This record gives sequence, structure tokens and C-alpha cells, in this order.
Amino acid sequence: MKLLQQGWIVSLILVISLSACAGSAKVLPLASSPDPQGRFEFSIPTTWQQQTEDDINIYASSISSGGDESLRVLLFLAPTNTLDVQQHIDAAEPMIQGFLSRYIDESYEIVSQEETKVDKHAAMLINFAKPKQESYILGQVVIAAMSGVVVIFLGTGSRTEWDAFLPTFNAMLKSFHLISAFTPTPPES
Repeated sequence: MKLLQQGWIVSLILVISLSACAGSAKVLPLASSPDPQGRFEFSIPTTWQQQTEDDINIYASSISSGGDESLRVLLFLAPTNTLDVQQHIDAAEPMIQGFLSRYIDESYEIVSQEETKVDKHAAMLINFAKPKQESYILGQVVIAAMSGVVVIFLGTGSRTEWDAFLPTFNAMLKSFHLISAFTPTPPES
């Protein structure tokens, strides 16, 4: 009986130790990074920069033309200009395919998929990876199901950087709030 109790104690210590190791990555301090068009609220690490190209916001510690192994987060937001579900799906599908094919090639493999929430809306989270020399490039794609707008988050980096950054990426997703699905246009005079 005493041996059984010792086994449970050792198992409990092992589980606590592994839990502590898994949660050792810290969330970087975040600061608001407003959308220049006023469509959404979003927070990024305080030392990061933002650059906007068309409908894509790029967030990174330094904006450069670094390869796919550089740690970065992309946010794609484009209106479908319809609240009709079928029209929205028809308009959203080519936008999603175009964005994903631009940043994720055939050498990436899906590791897992799950459902999540972004700004209280249903979303699909896809973990992906591809071999790179002696390591991997890891990342996540999160596609949010929001009426009238396509919203995609893409985070990627080298395995070491991504593993350490993942809690921050999750905090960034939680900070996202859609203000308007449509780009405001000034009234005609």
C-alpha cells in the first residue's frame, strides 16, 4: 500500500512539473495598434511594428522581407459587402484561397484543426508545420466566421520562436474586436 501511495505522489509531482514546463512561455506586453481605417481594434507586442499592404496588416518585431521563418503575424480583413450567407460564402472563398496560397505553399502540412472563438464569433484554428533545415517552421491560421467580412490571422515563425510566442499570439487573438465590417466612405457633396 505504501508503494502505491509513493507511486501516486511521484506521478502527481511529475504532472505538476510537466504543467509548469508547458506554461513557462510568457505573454509579451501588448499595446493597442489601431487599424488605420478604423475597422477593428487589435493589440500587438509593445516592441513590434505595423505595416499595411492592401487588405493585409503585417505585425513583426521589425518589418523586413525576412523569409517564412521570421516571427510575424498577418491579419487579412476584407469586406464581402453582403450579409446574405450564401453570397458571403461565395465572395469569401476566393479571398481565403488567395490569401492562404500567397503565404502557405504545398510544403506545409496541417498538424491539427480545432474550433475557437474570435470576438465571440466561431473560428477555425489550423496548426501547420514544414521542415526547415534541422528544425521546423510552425504557425497557425485562424479564420473567423463573421458576417459581411473575411477575417484571417496568420502567425508563423521558427519552431523555437513560435513555441515561445504562442501565448502572446493567443492574447492577440483575444484582443481583436471588429468595429465595422465595411470600409467607411465619406458622404458625397
